[in-house]
Amino acid sequence: MKNVPLFRHIILQPITVCNLNCRYCYLPDRDKVERMTREITDAVAKSIEALDCSICLVWHGGEPLAIGIKTFQELIEPFRELRIKQKIRHSIQTNGTLISQQWCDFFKEEKFEIGVSLDGNEFQNSERVTITGIPAFPKIMNSIELLKRNNLPFSVLATVNPKNISDPNAFYDFFSSLKCDSLSINVEEREGFNRDSCGLKKGELKRFWKGLFKAWRKNPVIKIRELDMALGWINSVISRGKKEGEKKYYARGFWPTVAFNGDVVIISPEFISTNESERQQFIVGNVIEKPLHQIVSESQNVWYAKEFFAGVANCRRICAYYEFCGGGQASNKYFELGDIAGTETAHCQNTRQLVVDSILEVFESIKLLLHKQQKGGIYARTY
Repeated sequence: MKNVPLFRHIILQPITVCNLNCRYCYLPDRDKVERMTREITDAVAKSIEALDCSICLVWHGGEPLAIGIKTFQELIEPFRELRIKQKIRHSIQTNGTLISQQWCDFFKEEKFEIGVSLDGNEFQNSERVTITGIPAFPKIMNSIELLKRNNLPFSVLATVNPKNISDPNAFYDFFSSLKCDSLSINVEEREGFNRDSCGLKKGELKRFWKGLFKAWRKNPVIKIRELDMALGWINSVISRGKKEGEKKYYARGFWPTVAFNGDVVIISPEFISTNESERQQFIVGNVIEKPLHQIVSESQNVWYAKEFFAGVANCRRICAYYEFCGGGQASNKYFELGDIAGTETAHCQNTRQLVVDSILEVFESIKLLLHKQQKGGIYARTY
């Protein structure tokens, strides 16, 4: 019988420390230096060898590059044969301030998929600063230019925050000129160290999503994850309206996260970034003591997995957007509602519902303008 796991991604935390102090960061241990050892990656690699599928290894922090390139090279050594056999691929999310030519050579040799965190132009990125308050933007841009000179494709992860929410046109123009492969967008969340955030207003966010969609339609030169997902779902709903078909629901994985010391949490990587005393309730095992795939398989019965999937079942029953989002995120339910079995969160509203609603409103306004053009009204020739 094939050993097919409950996951296709593993998140690895090579180091806890970060050299930036972004205002909205949720990581409580980013000022502590705790490093992953080769013993941990040896154990993870052995577990992957036992699986009959390919796995994406997502290197996350802290700031993963802060561990240093020699140590990182040692950490990935157990995965080299697995990569050559196409059983794994590497992905890394970096703040982009520490990339050097040596890192570029390493990324190219090991075929890394690279994600850079950046919130827009210099003003829009001003929430991202060093520990001493120095803006990170110049270093990030220097690193991006280095990636380009080395012909290394990269994606960008941007966080919507008070500095970039009001000008989606400038936001999109900046990223389209950057020539990144794709853009993924998070909205500032109340979680972890940032759980006291006041959040962003719904009206502001709707204006942002509508403005971004309009800007993208005029010049669709980059793929935007949230728009692509929403448009795909809208199209599937329209297609089903034309012919009967089975609904396709969001596929969920257990997304195991392996901390620097081998501890494992499931479902939401953010659970590894809670305060140390709070974190213990989410740890389901350690890769030194037991194979990762076995830990995840047995963790289906832990309390927060059962609560989360009970909440997902409730979402499926009551939410019109369920097909699109698949029941939300466990960490958002925990931090926002204090109830992992809960249903709708601000994260659901801000990154799923508002995106779909904004796109549909833009389409409706276009439909109205076209109708008035046909009638020869005062709006003729305005679109």
